[in-house]
Amino acid sequence: KNKISLDSKINKASINSKQIKKNNIFFAIKGKKNNGNFFIKESFQKGASFAVVNKLDKSIKLSKQLLVKDSLKSLTNISNKIRLNSLASIIAITGSCGKTSLKELLGNTINKYSSATFSPKSFNNKYGVPLSLFNLNLKHKNGVFEVGMDKKGEVDFLSKIINPDIGVITNISYAHAKNFKNIKQIAMAKSEIINNIKKGGLLVLNADDKFYNFHKKIALKRNLKVLSFSIKKKADINLDYIKKEFKKFKLSVIINNQKKHFFINSIYENYLKNLLATIAILYILDDLSHLDPYIFYDNKILEGRGDISKIKLKDKNIFLIDESYNSNPLSLRSAVKNFNSIKVKSNKKHLIMGDMLELGRHSKKLHIEISNVINSSSIGKVNVLGKAIKETYKKIVAKKKGLILRETSQIFDLIVNNLNNNDYLMIKGSNLTGLNTFTKILKRKKLNVI
Repeated sequence: KNKISLDSKINKASINSKQIKKNNIFFAIKGKKNNGNFFIKESFQKGASFAVVNKLDKSIKLSKQLLVKDSLKSLTNISNKIRLNSLASIIAITGSCGKTSLKELLGNTINKYSSATFSPKSFNNKYGVPLSLFNLNLKHKNGVFEVGMDKKGEVDFLSKIINPDIGVITNISYAHAKNFKNIKQIAMAKSEIINNIKKGGLLVLNADDKFYNFHKKIALKRNLKVLSFSIKKKADINLDYIKKEFKKFKLSVIINNQKKHFFINSIYENYLKNLLATIAILYILDDLSHLDPYIFYDNKILEGRGDISKIKLKDKNIFLIDESYNSNPLSLRSAVKNFNSIKVKSNKKHLIMGDMLELGRHSKKLHIEISNVINSSSIGKVNVLGKAIKETYKKIVAKKKGLILRETSQIFDLIVNNLNNNDYLMIKGSNLTGLNTFTKILKRKKLNVI
């Protein structure tokens, strides 16, 4: 075994040598695509103070490297110990849609009056969760983490590491459904988080979700307290009314029979659900009486999840609705519903849809089903890109049928030839369709964000 130096200063951990900063610790992890052991030298050039490795790099001081059998396992074990020594209130969020948006909204809101560490981007897998926990600021009073999955057992494994005080299940849908026979199996896999919430902890549930009672029953068996939120029904936290006041919206929320008002700038349904979930968690963490009515007002929609930009192409202004971060049946339905709420004529609304991926045996059925949502929408023209999405296109009414695109570069021609000045274009598809990458290129022509 190599002798290691104990005088290394360590700020944060990283598994990406390119993102290393001064005094970071580098975990050289052997993944499917990259082997971190090939980037040990680069991590030290970037300023790493220490590295945990599977194979020693002889060009670097051996006292600055810890040789282990499995770097990822070491990261996971250390992270779990950091969590066990933290006095912070830890929140873990899982569900089919809205995890990252809720985490960002909750983390940013807490930081307006207290302190919270929350995982960056979509750090919700076997690499991201332990990395986020390792980087938990021990001075912070709260930690917010998201838990993803694409097969049974993953939520259990990740939520065990987090061991949350509060668990959240946002909703259940056919996202990452390729490894499941039916939606009930997805609901059961998401319920794994319930078994890893601390004894005497709380579970926050969406009362509008069809698996609400199923998850509530499991939680009550564990003697956990359940707090519900709803935009439609009677719940612990529910939407009372929304009233437009000039350019802002006044939101009335009933919190355990007490009314409280907040001012917001978006009334997209998925945003409202995340808002109510956030209020439910803040209610658990603290007394809400001191919350400023404008605490949510400056929140911005995350890029790729419904943000609107104004772009200029060939002397033509277009309002681009970016829903390109990902796509599954629930998020696509929500996106269409949001598009419906924009009050412009139908012929000014255009949609480009890509495949909903990772749906396995359910793919054809779910792509066909989504055509009903499109047909009853106010969207004027629907264009598609991909193989599976052609099943949707076949069932779309003739007057709404636009173009079948072969590649993303054709979108430029579509805008120039088929869209008029001040038309709206929504782009929606799973990440691997290439639509997300293309939309980012398109947004470089941005004039301003709406």
